[in-house]
Order: sequence, then structure tokens, then C-alpha cells
Amino acid sequence: MKKRTQISIRTRRTIVVDAPRLHCPSCGAEVPIVSPENAAEMMATSEAGVRQLLSNGELHVIDESPGIPLICGNSLTEASSQNEIEIEGERQ
Repeated sequence: MKKRTQISIRTRRTIVVDAPRLHCPSCGAEVPIVSPENAAEMMATSEAGVRQLLSNGELHVIDESPGIPLICGNSLTEASSQNEIEIEGERQ
């Protein structure tokens, strides 16, 4: 029988955002806010994926500007880590 070696490479990307802060009613705290476009880039997904997370309630919306939802940075961090765990679980 031949031996088979499996090599797994995991990469991690850190993005530092200097974002304005607003009060998030869901968190009850002052949090950094992120636009949907930036949230999509940070989560390596599309804006449609971000809209789905918003509609599922996984991301908190802060309605401060008309027509553009602002996303709570705390909920974005939490959703990113949960999605990373699910992806790692699928790979194992």
C-alpha cells in the first residue's frame, strides 16, 4: 500500500479599519461601522452575501444614513469568525 500525505495550508488575513463609531442598538455599545462594500471585502464574499447575513440577523444594521445600511463592526467580527469555523469544519 502506498502512503499518502495530506498537507493543509491555512491562511489568515488581518484587515485594520479606522472606522467612525456609532451606537449599535443591538449591541448596546459604541461600535465601529462598516459599509456593505467593505463588509463584503472583509468577509471575502459578495454584497449579496452580506445582504443575506443582514436579512438573517447575523449582522446588525445601524440606520444613520438614508438608503445605505451601516453595519456594526462587532457583529461583522462575530459573523466572520463563525463562518471561518464552519469552513474549517467542512475541510476536516
